[in-house]
Amino acid sequence: MLLRNKNFALVWVGQVLSQGGTRVYQIALLWWLLGSLPADTRGLASGAFLVMGALPPLLLVRQIGRRLDRRPSRTVLLRAEIIACAVVTVLAILATQDAVSPWMVYPVALVLATCQAFFDPCLLKALPELVHGKDLERAVGFGAATQSVANFAGAAFGAVLLATVGFTGAIWLNAASYAIAALCLTAAKFTPVPAPPAPPAGAPATDGGTWHFLGSMPGVRPLLVCFAAANFFSAPTLLVLPLYTKLVLEQGAGTLAILEAALWLGLLLGAFLAASIPTGSRTIRFGAVCIALFGLCLAVPGLLVDQWVYAIALAASGWFLGVSNVKFTALFQQVVPNEVKGRFFAALQAAISATFPIAFLAFGAFGDAVSPQLLTLAQAGGLLVLALALSRLREPKPVMA
Repeated sequence: MLLRNKNFALVWVGQVLSQGGTRVYQIALLWWLLGSLPADTRGLASGAFLVMGALPPLLLVRQIGRRLDRRPSRTVLLRAEIIACAVVTVLAILATQDAVSPWMVYPVALVLATCQAFFDPCLLKALPELVHGKDLERAVGFGAATQSVANFAGAAFGAVLLATVGFTGAIWLNAASYAIAALCLTAAKFTPVPAPPAPPAGAPATDGGTWHFLGSMPGVRPLLVCFAAANFFSAPTLLVLPLYTKLVLEQGAGTLAILEAALWLGLLLGAFLAASIPTGSRTIRFGAVCIALFGLCLAVPGLLVDQWVYAIALAASGWFLGVSNVKFTALFQQVVPNEVKGRFFAALQAAISATFPIAFLAFGAFGDAVSPQLLTLAQAGGLLVLALALSRLREPKPVMA
């Protein structure tokens, strides 16, 4: 598939490298925060750092959606990469001079998250501009796997890089990865899908807000609500992992890297294999089963403390989540009209990010007061309830030709 679609391959490889470098940076930064801050504030500080990544998709959803529908995809993607590269390069220079303080990482995280908030939905919107025909469904799988591949690579090599190049080297690596991704975008050729005409000057807004157009797609809005609720319990896994590693397993960055790699390897395999799993017209029920199994896997470390059992459970949970992500994304590609895909994927990103700030702060604060084992059990219970609610929703109807 990649060999037949060289333009998509360029963009995809660039994003794997870019997001892989970002993941190495995030692992290094979280570990640095855990070692630099007082013990009674580690969880809350780590949660606040992750909140920075959740705010832009939610607060800028209207601006993101409009820009994606009215601007060339390559322009949006390339600008995001260039801005991120510039900001991280400045941080790397400060780190080289040992001039980085904890407060600095928060505004940097906010800028990077803003760039990513434009990039992620734009990449999904741009898939029909890079591939055509029967390859589009497989491109969805590759696109959904981008973060999984990047996070697997970043987690797998994160500990090695921390031991060799340290925190400063991880920041430089992230800056270089953004630069490579920008070069890949420059080399790739996009075939733009005609955008809807802009409204006349002085005409009243017709979209009724970013969320209004979802009403024309029955069954889609309840799905987004369920995703937002499910992410309240699933997203804090990125926060629970370092806390569990340090406080329960009493291990270092090497063990954290193994656990991170297990999770993202499962996501990667699930995303790549999802296309070979038939679901027919029961995508929602199939996805609900996957989310329920994902929750059960997260409960394992809450009941049994063992590094390798935890790694296996994380790999399995990642597989279930990866499969469901691809199936739902492919469903949305079918039921959402081309002319509103930019707004839709911005709304999708905002919906799944809506509960991130509360979730990260809540789980971070609880992480300072209770055992990480209880946090994993709370995640599992919440996901099981949401899986039941999701299974009762109706399948949305395709509206695309």
